Amino acid sequence: MATETSRPRRYRSTLRDEQASATRRRVLESAGRCFAAKGFPATTLGAIAADAGVSVETVQAHGPKTRLLLAALEAASAGVDGGRSILEVPEARAVLAQENARDALLGLASFAAELNGRIGRLWQAMAAAAQGDPDIASAHAGLQERIRADFLIVARLLQQRGGLRTDLPVEEVALTLWLLTSPYQHEHLVVQAGWTGQRYLAWLQRVLLEAALAPGK
Repeated sequence: MATETSRPRRYRSTLRDEQASATRRRVLESAGRCFAAKGFPATTLGAIAADAGVSVETVQAHGPKTRLLLAALEAASAGVDGGRSILEVPEARAVLAQENARDALLGLASFAAELNGRIGRLWQAMAAAAQGDPDIASAHAGLQERIRADFLIVARLLQQRGGLRTDLPVEEVALTLWLLTSPYQHEHLVVQAGWTGQRYLAWLQRVLLEAALAPGK
């Protein structure tokens, strides 16, 4: 009898967890849209709540606003918040599964172009907010450090497969890849210079190959 009565409780608990996760995803998606469109200072919890179709109290439960900004960026980048490595995203795994450095670099360019098009304005909102908020500045610096560490992993994997240039330390190659694929380049070229996404992708593919691939590969 105890077993039978416990089943509905487990079911209700699972349902509540799923509902809570769905609500958090909706809040973070709305937060991301609002921060990207209005910037951090001008975005209110009320605006996020209205966009998400939930109460302000619900948004507050997932806050404060500084935490929502980082969580929204993480969720938009890696699918979930909480410090998940971008390398765990299926598209990134597919890039790392390529057998040679050239194909992996071309895949990295495609992945970065799509990602930057999706999160670029939100990234700029966080970078701008970091200039005046110590908590956001700390979170932004930590996120940058994690991304740099991910690119070092990528560069070392490519080095093991052969085809990566050998005249530079692998750490320098990793930093170069990080710099070229950053949302800042997307901001300059697509948003400010007016490039199309296709032109940006072609540029990114070319400069990644030129910067990281050994001659003749």
